[in-house]
Amino acid sequence: MLRVSLTGPESTGKSTLAARLAAHYGTSFAPEFAREYLAVSGPHYISEDLEEIARGQLAAEAEAERRAQRVVFCDTDLLVIKIWAEHSFGVCPEWILERIEQQPYDLVLLMGVDLPWEPDPLREHPHLRQHFYDLYHRDLRERMVNFAEISGTEDRRFEQARFLVDELLRAAAPLSLSTTPAMPAAPDQYTLSTPSCRATFAAHGAELTSLMTPANGLEYLWQADSAVWARHAPVLFPLVGRLPGDTYYHEGRPYTLTQHGFARDRAFEVVHQSATELAFRLQDDEQTRAVFPFAFELTITYTLRDTTLTVRWDVRNPAAEQPLLFSIGAHPAVRCPLLPGEAFEDYFFQFDHPVTLERHLLQGGLLTGDTVPVLTNKQELPLSYELFADDALVFKHYDFKRLTLRSRKSEYFVRFQFDGFPYLGLWTKGPGAGFVCVEPWQGIASPVGGPGELSEKEGILTLVPGQVFSAAYSIEVG
Repeated sequence: MLRVSLTGPESTGKSTLAARLAAHYGTSFAPEFAREYLAVSGPHYISEDLEEIARGQLAAEAEAERRAQRVVFCDTDLLVIKIWAEHSFGVCPEWILERIEQQPYDLVLLMGVDLPWEPDPLREHPHLRQHFYDLYHRDLRERMVNFAEISGTEDRRFEQARFLVDELLRAAAPLSLSTTPAMPAAPDQYTLSTPSCRATFAAHGAELTSLMTPANGLEYLWQADSAVWARHAPVLFPLVGRLPGDTYYHEGRPYTLTQHGFARDRAFEVVHQSATELAFRLQDDEQTRAVFPFAFELTITYTLRDTTLTVRWDVRNPAAEQPLLFSIGAHPAVRCPLLPGEAFEDYFFQFDHPVTLERHLLQGGLLTGDTVPVLTNKQELPLSYELFADDALVFKHYDFKRLTLRSRKSEYFVRFQFDGFPYLGLWTKGPGAGFVCVEPWQGIASPVGGPGELSEKEGILTLVPGQVFSAAYSIEVG
């Protein structure tokens, strides 16, 4: 039995959509018990009332599941009680928190607040819907729940939800000689889909390999031409950039580690998979410890919402005593030009505000220590192959958070959003290469000179045992 919850702030269409979905799929749904309870007891309540509502909601879900066919829908859930209790009384009963973890849903539909508020004697806080929405979003994301944000008109919400439930049912369908699984799409390949976008990934390197809009068949990601550059969007770990002589020292002992590290060439395991979210994991082993003498656990989670792909990294130090030293970075390559009849020079980068930038020059992949001005209080950077004649553009400690690749001949765009990344690289292979890379980094190449201690390298992050580092960026296409 697949369990789908509709959650979120008040007056966002949960009840209407739950009933409509249940009718469409010929199954049952659990109504919101709070309305039934408060209609009898009145709109004033105490903490014990919320516990009774939680028990009633669980009983309603169990009854609906008993009558359901393949999938059951729940109009609200215990997350609603949790956020309600924390807002009204400052704390949620422990048993409710435990039941939330023990009874997960296969899919959670988080209802947006873009519908008009409908007054009701049992409803509260009409001006706090966005605040509550943000609380729901944060909780679902932190617990890595498979959720999707539902917005728009009543009909559009139904279409979005129906698509996601169809994908859920398809992925859960039992295999036979006449059926094939929705995911993986091919050996080593996995797909995330929304009505507006499809993203494909390889377990090798946990690499994004395709990002396209099915409506027009437009592919936005570089397709790894081996004659030019044979990668799509490699993950840089445990190193960003190059080391002098591909060598570093740790506690006086030399180690060899090639440019950008080894993660991009390792097979990851899939630890979570749904229609719109996919998580890969890589852990240290004998082979990694030969070149990188640290215990680590790297989890990469891809989440697709509408036409936006969010990439999240979680790096954990599982060691009992030893600190973990590392860097991590992104290297996605976007097709440029995107359309026939366009040229590389028709494109430009648009920043979220006017910027002044200087690039840090590279020699053989190492920083020279010299800088050259690139822009002075401008919001656009025109592209040309000459711009990259001296290797990548490397920026440090810039102040923009959003960067959009645009064309002067069409309305298509690719928007990158990143916050808290101290370094950024922009790169293409050379004249005629049909791509440009946008690379937010938590780390940077070494300077020209001899190898040094890894702990003293610029951009190296340190995790004490048990600590987790997290960072995320997003790619939106349109």
